[in-house]
Amino acid sequence: MTPLVTLSEQQSTDWKLINDTVMGGVSNGLLDISADIATFSGHLSLEQNGGFASTRISISQVIPSELNLIRIHVKGDGRTYQLRLRTDDSWDSFSYSHPFKTERERWVSIEFKAEDFIPVYRGRTLDAPQLNYADIKQVGFLLADKQAGDFALSFKNIELIDSNRDK
Repeated sequence: MTPLVTLSEQQSTDWKLINDTVMGGVSNGLLDISADIATFSGHLSLEQNGGFASTRISISQVIPSELNLIRIHVKGDGRTYQLRLRTDDSWDSFSYSHPFKTERERWVSIEFKAEDFIPVYRGRTLDAPQLNYADIKQVGFLLADKQAGDFALSFKNIELIDSNRDK
């Protein structure tokens, strides 16, 4: 098991928030890290053609090729979020996305294979090469479920694992 993202309070400022305010919306989000648990929370608004909130962090480590699953440990609010992976350092490029449903106030572990992700750009599916975990440069979460209201997603370290060894 290899941590893709290890959470610490010192790294709170490394997480970037990108919300629909970049296109005139009024949603807001923040990320807080305390006791090695991050909480991405805020308010999703559909006003002014808005409707998304996101957070992400850049990854600099080399990812061994035998690691073939991403495992997240999340506690949510019952909403459906997206795990977003990017293979470049740009803030406005396509990402690989996979939705996941949270359970209200309950920690769950979810595993993702590379082939589970679809390439998207601004909500549209793209024709792009299949995701290779070794190419990951950014990891993040996005909420865009068309449900206005408060949200909260807590998560622990994001891990890469070798499904042939770590079960």
